[in-house]
Amino acid sequence: MSNIVIFKNMPNDDDYIKWIDENPNGFVLNIDQTKDPSKIWKDYPKIHFANCNQLNKRPGRTTGKYFKVCSNSIEELEKWSLDEYRRELTPCGTCKKNGLLVGRLMGIPNFQVASTLSLKSDIDELEECLASETNPEKRTEIETLIKARQGQGRFRQKLLELYPNCPLTGLDVRSLLIASHIKPWSKCNNEERLDPFNGLMLAPNIDALFDSGLITFDADGTIKISPKIDLENQKRLGISPDMKLKIEPESEKYFEYHRNHVFQKEE
Repeated sequence: MSNIVIFKNMPNDDDYIKWIDENPNGFVLNIDQTKDPSKIWKDYPKIHFANCNQLNKRPGRTTGKYFKVCSNSIEELEKWSLDEYRRELTPCGTCKKNGLLVGRLMGIPNFQVASTLSLKSDIDELEECLASETNPEKRTEIETLIKARQGQGRFRQKLLELYPNCPLTGLDVRSLLIASHIKPWSKCNNEERLDPFNGLMLAPNIDALFDSGLITFDADGTIKISPKIDLENQKRLGISPDMKLKIEPESEKYFEYHRNHVFQKEE
């Protein structure tokens, strides 16, 4: 289910301000609706941290020239911008100084932007929780989650025992393998986040496809490729419909979630 909320042509800004107050760690796309989305505009869609003063200092933010697309998931906003505008996101100058970067500024290929920004958001949120937590046991739990989200610690080590190489490509260069969650991190409870059966060690291109829902796997391990990836691009990406991996019984519930809620079934 999408977490995106759009505030457009509203009678006032009240609902938008309420969303900002309830989602201080969220993100907002500012859209200039007077500009033709079929043309190239340098500054829009522009992404901001939800608490950005530059974004929220004036009234009438959702009632006239501009509208707002809001979510706690950068991945969803990235996909929305690409679907609606065929555009990469431009960061607000103030937010950029505070650490908000997009793929072209970080030298990251476009297909990796969403997962990279989402990763930073998750780690920042955990570090904020750690800073305010005084219970030693809770602090240890949060520290373990941070290491797991960074692809380090117990989760990655246990995952490497299950998958010493990428099960699709055979890549076994450990520094290149990415510890990828099957059921997305943002949708998991803490137990699921640390469960090695909720993970795969994947080559970077396979991780990007799986994380964005462009591929998934049936119960027997056969790959399912989204219709958004045509045959020519399948060849370029090194994937084919006859690929298959072994699914551990303990992992099937996570793959079922991925098939039903992450996989992009339609063009």
